[in-house]
Amino acid sequence: MGKISDIRVVLTSFVVSSFDVVLNLIVAMVTGSTVMLSQALQGFSDLITGGILYIGVRRSKRGSNAEFQFGYGREIFFWVLIAGIIMFAGTGVTSLVLGYRQFLNPDPIEHIHIAFLMLVFGLATNGYAFGLSLRRLKERVTSGGDRLIHQLLNSSIVETKATFIVDLLGTCAAVFGLISLGLYIATDYIQFDGIGSMLIGVSMMIGAIILMRDVRDLIIGKAVDASTSSDIIRAAEQINGVHDVLDLRTMYLGSERLLVIIEVHLADEHTTDDVERITDEIKANVKRLVPLAHHIQVEVETPE
Repeated sequence: MGKISDIRVVLTSFVVSSFDVVLNLIVAMVTGSTVMLSQALQGFSDLITGGILYIGVRRSKRGSNAEFQFGYGREIFFWVLIAGIIMFAGTGVTSLVLGYRQFLNPDPIEHIHIAFLMLVFGLATNGYAFGLSLRRLKERVTSGGDRLIHQLLNSSIVETKATFIVDLLGTCAAVFGLISLGLYIATDYIQFDGIGSMLIGVSMMIGAIILMRDVRDLIIGKAVDASTSSDIIRAAEQINGVHDVLDLRTMYLGSERLLVIIEVHLADEHTTDDVERITDEIKANVKRLVPLAHHIQVEVETPE
């Protein structure tokens, strides 16, 4: 089975959200359930988010030119930030307000069995999309030797992390809906419909905050973690002729695209040809040990 691409992950989330919007909106109109209306809003937010992420992924893959000499990779960070804002305001706040209104002044719910069927369907489709995002993250764990939690906290594949959060929240929203409507049936306490909607809204707001906080660091210019820095330094020091590494600076240029600037101290009595050969070997070895290193600059310096 081949590796899962970022385009496939984003498109799957987009298609799932399209079905969620249409079907949940119809069910919300038929049943009068605020939970189902929140489900429709969640799907609509995810639909917009998926479209934005798709645009961002495609635009970020453009090559470099005279104006953008490192390419457009960092553009994906901007689009993910926009997606996070939509998740927070478009679904989170709206679902919270609708749920609170239903809790204070509940409207009757009809044909609740239709709502249950739709929630089960939404649980299955969002679960599939969530599984796809999870598999892509796990692929990076396998290739990089890192744990899943490390990928979520430190990885630059923000488009996959965004769809991971979106699909996880979509799955959780379906679970919240099933529980709240189940409690309504069991207790005849209609306010559970409003509580379920508020839970969906709060979960979306939390997810959006996590996503925006992560991408904020990448926009500012986040460096790699200590483990990856150690790999880069070790790769340079493995080359014959390198005395030691004086300084290392890194910054993400986009999703899985890393800028590496490394200062090395070489052993004495090297010719110009030797320096050029050593520099090329450092770049090749860094690329081998850290595949996400996209642009590597080696500077030969003398220690102070």
